[in-house]
Amino acid sequence: MVEFLIMLPSLLLMVFGILQFALIYQARSALNHAAFVGARQGALSGGSIKSIQDGVASGLTPLFMRMSVSEDPAMPHIVRARLISTIEIFNPNTAKVEILNPTAEAFNALNVNGVIPNDNLMYRTGSGGGVSIQDANLLKIKVTYCFKLVVPFVNQLIYGMNAGLTSVKNLTGVSFDLTSRTETRTNLCSNINKTYAQAMEYVDSLNSKAGPMAPLAEKLTDPLKNVITNSFNVIPSLNWNLGGIRIPITAESTVRMQTPFAASGG
Repeated sequence: MVEFLIMLPSLLLMVFGILQFALIYQARSALNHAAFVGARQGALSGGSIKSIQDGVASGLTPLFMRMSVSEDPAMPHIVRARLISTIEIFNPNTAKVEILNPTAEAFNALNVNGVIPNDNLMYRTGSGGGVSIQDANLLKIKVTYCFKLVVPFVNQLIYGMNAGLTSVKNLTGVSFDLTSRTETRTNLCSNINKTYAQAMEYVDSLNSKAGPMAPLAEKLTDPLKNVITNSFNVIPSLNWNLGGIRIPITAESTVRMQTPFAASGG
């Protein structure tokens, strides 16, 4: 019994860690597929960043297929998953989609009437921005997605290691110090929590300026805090929390353009 009690914390940490890393691996595999779908869709639409984002959201939809007996029967699982995926990818606080190739320099040097030609490439000559016109017709994208860690305790530990263990405050439930709401080291994946924290701090600053009327001010601003919390944290119709403890995962994909590239500076 004594030996079991000594080993139990380490055993639980190992089991929870395996589960969380398995979920991270699943998300990375899904993101690899989503990046390919996004690149393929971009190749068919002139390199449009919106089309690429929509393709990534489409490819990442299976990641959000969470089965729930309490889910609204009026909204099928696939519809809910697609909406959540779209929100996650188009939200700059949770995802970033970049076009790595062709670069803006290559586009400026090789474009003809606003597009990079992609017909008869075997006979075309010319280069610019450090690439030939053939290589400029390779669409390469990079997707950075802020994956939400959901396994208790281990999620805080992994986030702390990712963000830098400069303080144990990095291990708080929402990655912010609950006293000052200021994170020790911010990154792309903490921006949404940072925005929420700044909004709450602004409300607190209003209360602090109320002086003797502070108790009344707090009662008046409580509804405002609830609105801020609901706006930043949960989408009621989808029951999806926008915040949480997140770490960045990335994927890249390269496909040949099937239409002339027209997205300068992508």
